[in-house]
Amino acid sequence: MAQLDITQLHIANDLRAFLDFCLDQNRSHKTISTYEQVLGNFAQWLTQSFPEIKSIRDIERRHVQGYARALRLRQDSHGNELSVRTRAKYLATIRSLLKYYAVETDVSVLPRDKVTLPRTGDHLPKAVPTPEDVAKLLAKVPTDSFVGLRDRAILALLFSAGLRVAELCALDRSQIREERLGSEPVLELSIVGKGRHSRIVFVNSAAQACLRDYLAARRDDDPALFVHTHPGKKAEAGGTVSARLTPRTVQEMVRRLTIKAGLAERLTPHALRHGFAVDLLRGGADLRTVQDLLGHRSVTTTQVYTRLTSQALREGYLKRLSLRAADRDATTEPESSPEQSDHQ
Repeated sequence: MAQLDITQLHIANDLRAFLDFCLDQNRSHKTISTYEQVLGNFAQWLTQSFPEIKSIRDIERRHVQGYARALRLRQDSHGNELSVRTRAKYLATIRSLLKYYAVETDVSVLPRDKVTLPRTGDHLPKAVPTPEDVAKLLAKVPTDSFVGLRDRAILALLFSAGLRVAELCALDRSQIREERLGSEPVLELSIVGKGRHSRIVFVNSAAQACLRDYLAARRDDDPALFVHTHPGKKAEAGGTVSARLTPRTVQEMVRRLTIKAGLAERLTPHALRHGFAVDLLRGGADLRTVQDLLGHRSVTTTQVYTRLTSQALREGYLKRLSLRAADRDATTEPESSPEQSDHQ
C-alpha cells in the first residue's frame, strides 16, 4: 500500500492505523485505496488550513465543515464542479474514520453524526433493460464462434444472476459444476461479492445452456471462467499471463452490442443488474429477497428499484385509462338502466 504523502502531519499515523484496520477486516484493495486517497486529500487540506491540528483528537466539526465547503468549490480535471455523490463519498469516508476511533479505540473523537452528508437524492438508473431487450442483445451475438458463445454466456449470466461485472470477471471455472449444467431448472452458484461478502445467486436454464455451449468450446486450461480469445500467452519472465477478461472488456462488449441491437438506451453490465432486480420485483419477489440476491448490505439501496417498478405500473395504468377514454369517445351508447349497470 502506497505511503500517504502527508508525513509532515502527526495525523498521518492516525490515518494509517485506520487503513491497517481495514486491511485486517478484509476490506477490498479497491476500497482501501479509495480511503487512502480521500483521507490523504483531507489531511493535506488540514495541513494548509489548520496547521495547529496534530492528532485525530483535534478535529472539530468546524474543520470538517470547512472541508465540505472546500469540496463544494473544487473542480475536477475537466473544470466541472464535483458531483454531490463524489462530495458525499469524501465525507462518508471521514465518517468511517471517526467511527473506527469511536468504536475500536479509547480515543475521544468528534462524533461521526456531526459530519453532515449532502443530500444526493434518489438517483434512478437511467437504463433498465427488459427481458425483451436482453433477447435483442443475444440475437445480435453469433453462435458460430468462440467469442460469440462466450459473449452470449456473459450476457445471459449477468441478467440471470444479477452479478456485478467485477464479480462476473472474478469467477473461476471450478465454481461452475459443468456436469450439472442443464440437469436442473436452477443452478446455485456461490460467489464472493463486494466487501468480500459471500452470497448465493441462481442461474436459470437459458443461461446454463449458454454456459454449457461456451465451456464446450474451451480448449485451454486457464482457471478463469471467462477468458480472452488467446488464453495462455507466456510472460517474458516465464510465467503465464492471465487470460481472464477484465470489466472494461465486458463493458465495451455490452456497449457495442447495444448499438448493434438498436436499443434506445446505451446499456452497461450494471444496467443488466438493474434489469434483473426490476424483473424480480415485477414478478412478485419481496424486497428482502432481491436485497439478498443483489448482495446489498442495506435494504435502502434496494428500495430504489421499487420506484422503478411503481413507475412502470403507473404508466401501464395511465395507458389503460387513456384507452378506455378513447373507447368512450369513439362510441355513443344509450344510457343503461341500474339493472344493466350492476352486471357490467
